[in-house]
Amino acid sequence: MLTAIKERASGWIAWTLVALISIPFALWGINSYFEGASKIVVATVNGVEIEKTDYQNSLSDQRRMLVQMMGQNVDADYFASRAFKLQVLETLIDSRLQAEYLRDRGFRVTDEQLSKKISSFSAFQVDGQFDPTRYEQLVRNAGLSVEGFERQQRQQGAIDQLRAGLRGSSLVVSSMTDRAIELLYQRRVAQFTVVDIAAFEDSLVVGSEALRDEFDANKAQYVQPEQMQVEFIRLSVDELGKQANVSELEQRAFYDNNVERFTQPESRSASHILLSLAEDDAEDVVDTREQEAKGIAARARSGEDFAKLAETYSKDPGSASRGGDLGIIRPGAMAPSFETVVFDLKEGQISDPVRTAYGWHIIKVTNIRESNVRPFDEVMSEIKTILEREWAENQFITMAEDFQNLIFEQPDSLNAASDFLGTPIERSDWFSRTTGDGIASNDLVRDTAFSPEVLVDRLNSEMLEIGSDTLVAVRFADFREKRQKDFNEVKDQIERVLAARVAAEAQEKFATKLVATLESGADWDNLLTVEGLSSADLPEDLESTTDDVARAVARVVYSVGAPNPGTPVFGSARLSATDYLIYKLDEIVAGDISQISGDQVSEVEDLVESRVGEELHAGIGRALRTAADVQIFEEAL
Repeated sequence: MLTAIKERASGWIAWTLVALISIPFALWGINSYFEGASKIVVATVNGVEIEKTDYQNSLSDQRRMLVQMMGQNVDADYFASRAFKLQVLETLIDSRLQAEYLRDRGFRVTDEQLSKKISSFSAFQVDGQFDPTRYEQLVRNAGLSVEGFERQQRQQGAIDQLRAGLRGSSLVVSSMTDRAIELLYQRRVAQFTVVDIAAFEDSLVVGSEALRDEFDANKAQYVQPEQMQVEFIRLSVDELGKQANVSELEQRAFYDNNVERFTQPESRSASHILLSLAEDDAEDVVDTREQEAKGIAARARSGEDFAKLAETYSKDPGSASRGGDLGIIRPGAMAPSFETVVFDLKEGQISDPVRTAYGWHIIKVTNIRESNVRPFDEVMSEIKTILEREWAENQFITMAEDFQNLIFEQPDSLNAASDFLGTPIERSDWFSRTTGDGIASNDLVRDTAFSPEVLVDRLNSEMLEIGSDTLVAVRFADFREKRQKDFNEVKDQIERVLAARVAAEAQEKFATKLVATLESGADWDNLLTVEGLSSADLPEDLESTTDDVARAVARVVYSVGAPNPGTPVFGSARLSATDYLIYKLDEIVAGDISQISGDQVSEVEDLVESRVGEELHAGIGRALRTAADVQIFEEAL
């Protein structure tokens, strides 16, 4: 949304800013073109200098990437730290060494390969087609030039070539795959119980003396931080939408011009039987499979149960167990030859064998749903919402520029902007630098409110984007200094903290004692019954379980060493603030290659091959760095 606003930015303010920037440049900055800029070197790699400008570009790229990944949760102090700066420089050095290695060995990405790679990125596509305008816009929005982005992609492409070569040449022996299968498909036979902290809370009493001692010993924890209130005005698409006045005539016109938007296309339900083929199968194999498919089709037409035939003969693992059921098929969802037959068949009709890249299919259409256009009356409110939103977004873009200008032109008040926009000046609740409610729940709003411009100079903030369609501006309203809370203010809080702490200690002590009793020979089931606890088995199929507790238990149990044969391992661990785990690990069953499918074996082989290739790639990086002559000038960072 802000991109559209920025594109419309114009007027005397913009030209004034340009003039203000141009004057000092004209007086002082232009000297650098005649005197020459001083070159600062931050490192040398095999005698080749890395200049500070390149390092600062890498620094900016890394900052941008972290902010995009973590949002406002990134600690700004980290960006200024020596550790962060050195990490970026080390990465830049490794990148230079690797680029030199690739260049010397002839790795390169052609223009055609680069074009194909960039065109394949879904982010640069509109309706499945590469859009050059969108490509350039997104690259610029990321703070890069098109040339710089393509240079990065060329280097990454060369690295990918190296990785692919290492992976293809890596030696993977069967014992490595067998060992990986033993670990990846390992199963642990275990039982567990979870002790709830609630059982230890009711009997606890925290004395007043303990409360006072806690307060006196940790006064620094019981401080009310400095707090603020701000006045603010908000411009949002949702609020503007409430002002829209959309007539029925406009709604009818939108409906008539967008009928396809309200049309449910024809769909069909179908089942199939697949006799699979490999890409390199000989013609005689293909012909044999076709004759088999014709025989199965004939049996189905003669009255045999199609679902049972699918369960018996189909090689499609996803549908065979369901009698070949493929569910609902809509246009564009299947291979063209398959789809053509599906939409030509009548309900209940069985096809002749159909060839696709997967093999021969026998298809049965089980249900037909005709194309359906939703009537205007049914979608009228939906259209009204769409048109209101469009109107509001257009207003939002138009008004945003004036919003920015007004809070800039009259920095001592929000009144002019409020009057123009027709939005009231609101007042926030109290909030600190780290927490707040309402508008102050937004990190950007809190950071801006505590900035020197707002807190000290008492000026309007700049226009803040706190959502894809919401803009705000804030200004100082009130301030509270940091202060020490007195004991009575925090007494209840301290009591809750101490009660939780004592209960957790009692819970842990109980679990430790129970494990010791089990290790001394007590029976698992009998002991749990005496203690009023229930036992559960660790699920075998952890991938499909939705039980968060079972998943947390598995993380603990799968980190434990193997028990000796016939001797279980007992243990305990805290799962959360309220739950404590006690477990019994009886046995570790290694994965068995004979019990998994060929596709799963292939996946493991690919995984091992990829891992070996990555280790080789990392080894090359270490070797290059060891052999390189690298000097780092930390004082220049």
